[in-house]
This record gives sequence, C-alpha cells and structure tokens, in this order.
Amino acid sequence: MSASRATARDVRIAWLLAALGVAFACAAQAQPRVAIDPRQAQVARERETLDGVVAAALVGALSEQLGGRAVKLRLDRVDVQATSLRDRRVSGQGALQIDSAEEWIGFRFVTLYDAVLESAGYPDLKIGTVGPEGRIVPNDATLVRELEESIAGKLGEEFGGQHARLQLDRIDTLEAGPRYYRIDAGGIADFGRDGTAPVHVEGLYDRKERNWLRAAYTLDDEAASEAAQPPDTH
Repeated sequence: MSASRATARDVRIAWLLAALGVAFACAAQAQPRVAIDPRQAQVARERETLDGVVAAALVGALSEQLGGRAVKLRLDRVDVQATSLRDRRVSGQGALQIDSAEEWIGFRFVTLYDAVLESAGYPDLKIGTVGPEGRIVPNDATLVRELEESIAGKLGEEFGGQHARLQLDRIDTLEAGPRYYRIDAGGIADFGRDGTAPVHVEGLYDRKERNWLRAAYTLDDEAASEAAQPPDTH
C-alpha cells in the first residue's frame, strides 16, 4: 500500500470518527436533563426516616399496650401534616398480629414526629377498630364487669392507692374479626371524697384464649390532676 493511499484512508477514518463524534454529541444533547430539586430530595429523605421511626415507635407501644406480647404490623395508610417547621402530626391505620396468632386485627394511631430530633412521641392507639369483618355485638355483662374491675385497680395504683369506682354510661362491644372483642366505654371515675373525672375505657379480649390483652383508660387531664392531690385534712 502506497503512502498516499494510506494517507487518504486515514483521512476518511478521521472524518468518519469526527462525524460519529458529532452524532454522539448531538444525541447526548438531545436527551432531556432531569433536574433534581434539592427540596424534593430533602422531603423524600425526611419521609423515609419518618416512616421508619414511626413504625418502630408503633411496634414498641403496641407491644407494651398488649402486655409485652410480640407483634407484627403492617401500615395501610399514613398521613403526615406539618404543624410547625419541625413538628409533624402523623396519623393512620394498619393491622397487627399478636404473638403467634394468624388473625389480623385493625388499629389506628396518632403521634407527633420531631423532624429535627428525628423522634416520635408515644402514639395514641385504638386497637381493634372495626374492619370488614367487624360488627357491634351485645355487651357481655361478665366481660364488662371484669374490665371495670381491672381499670379501677389501675386507677388506684396510679393515684396512690385511692379507691376508685367506675360509672360507665356508654358501653359498646365490637367484634374485631373472628377472635377478638373490643370494648369501648365512657363515663365517670368516682374517687369518693376526692371527686370524679370523665373517663374513657378501652379493652381488648381474646375469645380463643379467654383472657384480656389490653385494659386501658384516659382521664380528663384537669380532673385527673385534682384527683391526684392528697386529701385535705383540715
């Protein structure tokens, strides 16, 4: 091969490579560039952290509310509302399995999340909420009495051994699936000479094992504070 022919071939190859290079450059320029909004990335990172922290808080609180039993949960809906620059109100619903039970039972929750500390407060829980298989059933007098006695005992322990008696004027028993009863009641906690306080009572009963998994109550804060005061001896 002569030098002139080799030179001509090299020139053609150079032109071909140059043309391909231009084509590649044009193709690269034709591809749309997706701009990543730093604010959106920050929101996505915060939400991922929030979901993990809240899920962990729910597992711990549910286990505690159910007497230390092991729980497995799934979250079906989580709603997040910013209440300040750092605070988020997180609410939602899901279902859980208790110990080795195969049945799932619904629950709802509300908690506060601190986006700066990346921590969640103790959630407000409603366990045994009515789902597709739930329905209201007649109250069982024996179960209601057992729940009243359990709550009265818990109130006495919380308020320094004071005797407490419940006067429940609203009692609803919900069949939460094939295995559990949820009793939801409201009325008055009577502390005798120390006054009364509005009370809300929730109980979860395992019909298969015939035992109470949960007996919880909430009192009106102001009335509860008055009941906690030592009696006036004057």
